Amino acid sequence: MDLTDSSIELHQNHSRVNWQELERLFERTNLSGRKGDKLRRAFLNSPVVCYAHDGARLVGAARAITDGEYHAFVYDVVVDPSYQGRGLGTKIVQSLLDRLPVWRTMLVAAPDVQPFYARVGFAPYPDVMARLDRTWLFDPPDL
Repeated sequence: MDLTDSSIELHQNHSRVNWQELERLFERTNLSGRKGDKLRRAFLNSPVVCYAHDGARLVGAARAITDGEYHAFVYDVVVDPSYQGRGLGTKIVQSLLDRLPVWRTMLVAAPDVQPFYARVGFAPYPDVMARLDRTWLFDPPDL
């Protein structure tokens, strides 16, 4: 079943967000490493956001950062498991992309979700490098 007849509404601001509900959404999707005030600050500090509500229930979210000219980066695309496979993730990502008028939009995606991102226009990009602070894996700082 797709979401064409759904009561799901997309919101591009934080006005309806219950931060504890957002944290629970991340827990339901096994992305529970994002928690508390740090999760809230990450979304508040991102200039482009999208939240999906089915009535009062938060069922999806995503965020992006951008310089507004050349580059953007999409983060934390999350859809409630009971809503996955119905087009909601595509709508959320498209909502972000529609508000990112830049030359290159990038993201990091685990191998199991790369087919989803390929369907919305992303492709492997060979010139990317990353620096990871591996101490966060074992002892994340409480910022």
